[in-house]
Amino acid sequence: MGAIVARMDAYAEGDEFRRYMDSLIDATDDTGSDRLIADTSEIPPLDQDDQQWSVVDWAPRAERAGLEHMALVTPESVVSEMSTETVVEMADDTINRELFDELEDAKTWVGRQ
Repeated sequence: MGAIVARMDAYAEGDEFRRYMDSLIDATDDTGSDRLIADTSEIPPLDQDDQQWSVVDWAPRAERAGLEHMALVTPESVVSEMSTETVVEMADDTINRELFDELEDAKTWVGRQ
């Protein structure tokens, strides 16, 4: 079973960000994949509301949909990378998350899961 590969290349916040994230849950449901590669290398930092929503609302639903492994390609901006790291640190679920600087490294890791 292959991994879902998602790339967010434009800034989204609030409802637009949440629709995008919900589409990843839909893809998990539709494909039956338990692995996700999220390339966030081009996005600015998430605001605190979206960070909190990602942890409290999205992650539990993604976990229920069957997501088990998530590779995140970190943003190039240090501030954006810190935002991504904050979400990973706040997460309180069983999704195995790893951060990567390069997409190819994320693909390799996911392929081994």
